[in-house]
Amino acid sequence: PDGQAVLDIVDPVFIRRAELIRGPSSTFWGNGSGGVLVLSTDAFQDSSSVRARVMGASHGIRQVAGEGATRIGRHRVHGFVSSVYSDGFRDHSSGRFTRVGLNASVGISTKAHLRVSAAAAMQDVDSPGGLTRAQYETNPRLADPRNVTANAGKQSTQTQVGSTLNVETPIGAISLTGYAIARSLDNPLSFAYIDLSRLAGGTRADLQKRVGRIRYGLGVDAGFQSDDRRNLDNASGEPGDELSLDQRERVRNVSAFGIAGMDVGGGLSLSSGLRLDNVRFVLNDNLRADGDQSGHRTLSAASPSVGVSYGWTTRAASALLFANVSTAFETPTTTELVNQPDGSAGLNSAISAQRTRGFEVGARGILTATAGELQFDVALFRLDVSNRLVPFQDDTGRTFFQNAGGSLHRGVEVSVSAPLAAVGGAVAATYTGSHFTFSDADDEAAADNQIPGIPGHHFFVKLTARVVGLQLRASAEMASSTFADNANTEENGGFLIADLRVGHPSLQVGSATLQPFIGIRNLLDERYSASLVVNAFGGRYFEPSPGRTFQFGFGVAL
Repeated sequence: PDGQAVLDIVDPVFIRRAELIRGPSSTFWGNGSGGVLVLSTDAFQDSSSVRARVMGASHGIRQVAGEGATRIGRHRVHGFVSSVYSDGFRDHSSGRFTRVGLNASVGISTKAHLRVSAAAAMQDVDSPGGLTRAQYETNPRLADPRNVTANAGKQSTQTQVGSTLNVETPIGAISLTGYAIARSLDNPLSFAYIDLSRLAGGTRADLQKRVGRIRYGLGVDAGFQSDDRRNLDNASGEPGDELSLDQRERVRNVSAFGIAGMDVGGGLSLSSGLRLDNVRFVLNDNLRADGDQSGHRTLSAASPSVGVSYGWTTRAASALLFANVSTAFETPTTTELVNQPDGSAGLNSAISAQRTRGFEVGARGILTATAGELQFDVALFRLDVSNRLVPFQDDTGRTFFQNAGGSLHRGVEVSVSAPLAAVGGAVAATYTGSHFTFSDADDEAAADNQIPGIPGHHFFVKLTARVVGLQLRASAEMASSTFADNANTEENGGFLIADLRVGHPSLQVGSATLQPFIGIRNLLDERYSASLVVNAFGGRYFEPSPGRTFQFGFGVAL
């Protein structure tokens, strides 16, 4: 409900499909600055199967994962479990993740279908913190000494359940969703030991209908969140006796949305949407060390969108031309609202919601040739952001947020992919060019500067092929330099990362299929920092990435 998603629950091993929806998407998805990442772990099958994967890698990485799927009548069930441990590339960066999940697809009738999921994740990780440039260039494996002294890290347990019922009715397709999340967090940091317990849940209902050339949808959703937060002194990674913060933070979000579209004819389509959001934050101060800091804030927004598209098809190509104008609404999260620069309890009244207006125009489609189909996607975009939320730190390493005025984002995104029949593989490439600047900064030092942490150019290419029965995957990622602070006084260098992976797709051993593999990450042993602590205090911007690393393992399927 406060706009923040915690991805501890997601194990990349089990992701079957990833889709990125570009641009401001508040009309459909609610509280968020723009863009949606959709991850699918759907592995339902008509027949029973069992799969396992074992991997070892540099820096003490050890991973074991397994999953199984079966069909019971017209119902299907899928479960998974995984555990990964790493010594860490840097000092004080070891960690362990354990995840488990169960999904069911229940066929109630020919017109009703129920999806149920449950999952849990446990983590225990150390946090090395950011480095200054001198430390980064001398030894990128170092950790921030303050984090080592404080034994900074994170121990958390998260469980969640959810279900979606889809029903075809005479009035349209109805979808009903409900979910619940429980999370506990122990977070020793350099300035405090944070103890957080969270309960969250929500529901969503929508109706979609098509009548002739007109399609429309209506929906409502509501969510709640309740956090019990305590800050104590940090006694070398253990909670101390001195309590500096004790409060309950609650969030309630209620929204309604509608969409409508029309197929005008001749390949031309129109679309529109509107969402109304009302997010209320309530804080109860249980400590009252400096008076009762209880309070509340309500943030509301209307998020409209309109679009037009034109599709055409010939013998040699098919394409969709599109243009969209959309908006987004992003509240500060509870963590951002309660972390006040003066260290007091209560809600920060000095920051407000970030709002985005976006325009996008582009084309996507397929070009047909004798060698195969070339898929392409090209988009030009412009985003005008007001009340931009940006982080900053104090001398303890604690992160706070503020509104830094307006910013202007302009850019281009291009992707192409094509099969390579001669080698039994494919090639795919993407490029993003970004020019993001402060257009109306509250801080004169940042006026007209580039937004930190975002490269001006980012390029990725991947090649897959079959060579003497082996599967080969080679990829390269290039990013230009980025600034680390609003004032653009510190720069993080660009990088070129090449990866190589070779495996066998199917070695039959009795009734089992083995899939051995070996891989090299950062083949050129590039020294780089893919992660930055933007506006870090004391110049501790850099979170170095590993050099050349090796991985090997195998999968087995029954």
